[in-house]
Amino acid sequence: MGITKGDRENYLNLYITLLNKGAIEDIISENVEQLKWEYFYKAKKIDIYGQTNSGKSVFIENQINFAHDDDRHLKSIGKIMEKAHHNSIVIWGATGFSEEILDKVAKMVREVKVKMIEFIAVEVNSNVLPILDRLDNMHILHIMDNLKQLNAVGTYNDIFDKYVSSCKIIGDEREYKFERITERERNNAYIINELRSRVKYPNIFREKRTIDINKIRYGFGRTGIDIELVYNNRNNESYVSCQFTNQTEDLYQRIAKRKNIFENKLGIQVERDDLNLRLVTFVKRFEHKFEKIDQLVELMDKYIYYLSNYTFYYGTFIQEQMWEKHKDGLLEN
Repeated sequence: MGITKGDRENYLNLYITLLNKGAIEDIISENVEQLKWEYFYKAKKIDIYGQTNSGKSVFIENQINFAHDDDRHLKSIGKIMEKAHHNSIVIWGATGFSEEILDKVAKMVREVKVKMIEFIAVEVNSNVLPILDRLDNMHILHIMDNLKQLNAVGTYNDIFDKYVSSCKIIGDEREYKFERITERERNNAYIINELRSRVKYPNIFREKRTIDINKIRYGFGRTGIDIELVYNNRNNESYVSCQFTNQTEDLYQRIAKRKNIFENKLGIQVERDDLNLRLVTFVKRFEHKFEKIDQLVELMDKYIYYLSNYTFYYGTFIQEQMWEKHKDGLLEN
C-alpha cells in the first residue's frame, strides 16, 4: 500500500535514511555508509539498514510511542537478532521503554552465544511528534520538500540502555560471493536512481526485495492500486501505467471517464484498458535507451502528480482538504 495518512513512523524513518545519517553515527560512534529504507535482509523487512565503514551491519527499528511489555516491535527485534550476522548492531528507538520489555530484550541478548550482537535502546525525542503530525496532514506530494522540517529538533534524546552478547571470539564470517548482475538489474537500478532524484514521491525510496524484475511497481495510495514502470517486456513494450483491481474498479471508472482531461494534462496519449483495469501510456519513439528511460521517468512523475489526488484521497474524509492543497492535480471539468 505504501505511505499514506497515519504513517508517521515511516516519515521519521525516511527522514533518518535520507537526511539524518548523523543521528545513527552519534549513537554508535562510527561512520555509517548509505542507509536504506525498508531493506529486505534474509526475507525480513528492516525499517532502516546500513553498514559502518568498519563492516558492521546496523539494523534500526523505530516507533513513536512507548514500548510496553507486549509491544509488537519486540518480536521484530527478536527476528533481527536471529537473522543478523556476527558483529552487528541492533538499534531500537521509542519514546520510552518499560522495565519489563528491556528485561526481555536483555534475555534475548544473553541467549546469543555464537555471534557478537550489540543492542542499543534509544529514546526518540518527543519534540519530533508535532512535526510528524504536520507532515501527516500534508498532501503526499508535499512530503519530500518538507522532511527537512525535522532538522529543527534532535531525532533522539540519548541512549536509554545497551546490551552486548557474550560469545567467544570467532573468525570473520563475511562471505565473498560472485554475483552475476543481469542487464535488467542494471537498467532497473539506473531507473530507480533517476526516479529518486527527480520524482517527489516517498514510496520510491522503499527498497525492493530484488530489482531483477519486469515491473518497477510502487503502492499508490490504497490497497488495490499500483503505479508501474516497465522498461521492456516480452512484447518489447515500454510503458507507465496505473493498475487497479476489482477492489478499486469504481475508482478506475471514475478516473477513466476523465481520460481526455488526463491526456491533455500529460500531453501524450493515454490508453484505457478496461479488461485489465489500467490506464497506460506507451513510450514508442526514442533514439537510445537513456532517452527511453528519461521519457519513462518523466511519465511516471506526471502520472503520480495528476492521479495522486484520486488514488490517495478520493472518497476519504480529507478529500476536499487535500484536493485544495493540490488543485493542479484535479481532473475535474
